[in-house]
Amino acid sequence: MYAQEHSLKSSFKKLLVTILIIGKASLMWGFSVSNVEKYTQTAMQKKLWQDPQWIKLGHYEKSVLGNYSSAFRQGFFLNEKGNVSPESEILTTIQALYSESELLTQKLKRHPQCHYAARAKWLNQELGISTEDILPCSERAEWKKKLNSKRVSIIFAASDLGNASSSFGHTFLKLINPENTQNKDLIDYGIDYSAETDASGSVLYALKGLAGFYPGRFAMLPYHQKIRDYINLDGRDIWEYNLNFTESEVDFLIDHLLEMENAKAPYYFFSDNCSYQILKTLEVVRPNINLADSFKYFVIPIDTIKKIKNETDWIGDVKFKKSLKSDYLHSYSQLGSLQKKALDEAVRKLNIADDFELTKKEKSEVYEAATKYYAVKSYRTGIESDEQQYQLSTERAILGLTTEDQKIANPKPPQQSHDSSALYFQSGLIKNNQTENKYYSLKFRNALHDLEQLDFGTVPFSQNEMATIEFRYDENLKKIKFDQLTFIDLINLNPVTQLDKNFSWKVKAALQDSGKTDFEGSGGLSFDSFIFQTSRIATFFTARSWYDSEINLQGAGPEILYVFRPIQKLGWSVSASYFLVNKNTDYLRLKLKINFNINKKFDLQFSTENSYFENSVYQAGLVYNFLM
Repeated sequence: MYAQEHSLKSSFKKLLVTILIIGKASLMWGFSVSNVEKYTQTAMQKKLWQDPQWIKLGHYEKSVLGNYSSAFRQGFFLNEKGNVSPESEILTTIQALYSESELLTQKLKRHPQCHYAARAKWLNQELGISTEDILPCSERAEWKKKLNSKRVSIIFAASDLGNASSSFGHTFLKLINPENTQNKDLIDYGIDYSAETDASGSVLYALKGLAGFYPGRFAMLPYHQKIRDYINLDGRDIWEYNLNFTESEVDFLIDHLLEMENAKAPYYFFSDNCSYQILKTLEVVRPNINLADSFKYFVIPIDTIKKIKNETDWIGDVKFKKSLKSDYLHSYSQLGSLQKKALDEAVRKLNIADDFELTKKEKSEVYEAATKYYAVKSYRTGIESDEQQYQLSTERAILGLTTEDQKIANPKPPQQSHDSSALYFQSGLIKNNQTENKYYSLKFRNALHDLEQLDFGTVPFSQNEMATIEFRYDENLKKIKFDQLTFIDLINLNPVTQLDKNFSWKVKAALQDSGKTDFEGSGGLSFDSFIFQTSRIATFFTARSWYDSEINLQGAGPEILYVFRPIQKLGWSVSASYFLVNKNTDYLRLKLKINFNINKKFDLQFSTENSYFENSVYQAGLVYNFLM
């Protein structure tokens, strides 16, 4: 009986304390129905839902008909129609932020004011919120104090054709603590927007990514982890563009990122992707700037950097970080054929036998390349190689100073590369044993890069052509006709080295006039060539299905492709293919293409293709590169 009475008294005391706390909080914060009504009336009078700041905070997009919608449908909006109604969302937000909101507080694990910190900060100003209605949000304030981020930069990670979602590169944000100078910046934080993928196979993975079946969301990760992923594991160079945002703007950006922590939207590899949402996020800080809206179909990461560079004054200094793989590949590319054989032995035995007739300088270069090889391998496998690197460094040191250290210039920053979209103004001649037919053509390329064009800012020795359509004026028929729609035309000449036994490949899918299709796929190996400093040779087994007149042909056979650049502005490709065809007719195809870079905007191109030694096509044209 006593125990029961004691328990009741204890429960009563707890209830009383709870009531006092709630009452005290209500008195302190001043939450009341009348205040909420007043704030709501002010918002309606000012039509705050039309304010650019509110539109940016909701990541809203305006349709042609003038309606607003946001891609984020999960974990972000408070009103059930919030993603399509900025007005409904702001009214629900005012109700949630300036009342007790007990159920929502339980769900968010903090009061809505503390969760939707950027919304609250802006509404506090616009609505003239009383001081007694503004919560201190001590937990968030303390966390931000420890983070101590005063500046922000946008990071561009180079393209990786081996990864469908990164074939055009990747961008993310870096929050900078000024106390973390020099290499201590690795303990800063990176903000990433990426797809939450699964273990689907490569084809299904790409299809799901194109169709938006993966959810995209923001995540905060230690910067050193991002560096490890991109520079050390993936072997992708990165460029860091520091933005001139003020400390208060960076603080507002962090508040917005915190309120997006549970938000999810369909992730589309080519449109609503990492770079698009990073742009939308930066626009929250400066809402009168509209950069993302200009991208309609393709959002290419480097194009978003160019947009910021060309249309704002946001970018300050630029820093370059070379990947371990790029460092190794540069050393590897400088080795001669005998040195590369010696490299095989240095990697296996940790020294070079005297049988190799190499000078001290040549041996030094081999040992340096071998040391870099083990550095990359350690990061990839997680197996330490300190002993191997020490022994190779010792062998190198024994050789002494063999040559002066050559300072390797950093590559040109990718924002200086040619723009991704292009118009081709071309004139051509189709010639066979009996006729000649002249034509003029106009071709539009959505993205990104021809094999022969200057390739800094893209994967070296690659082609990445997407959504290209061509129309021709036939001089004999005196009419304009659709000629070809190229869905994809990709080439990846990833070389075989001591480090990687890479697989090179090509794939093309096109629809020609009269509905005729042209599919081609190749697989093989490519190697750095010694004929020119910048050159690569590839051998493929190629299969193709296409039309010759009205006859559908399928064939397969060997192909050799040689790409070289005798001078920086001049790119050549030469290929020969020999197919065994299902119609009992052998098929020989020879192709040559030359690209001369005039400047960032213009290229001159010449190409010729010969089939059967009967049909020959000669074409010359001017390429105008531009940003959509």
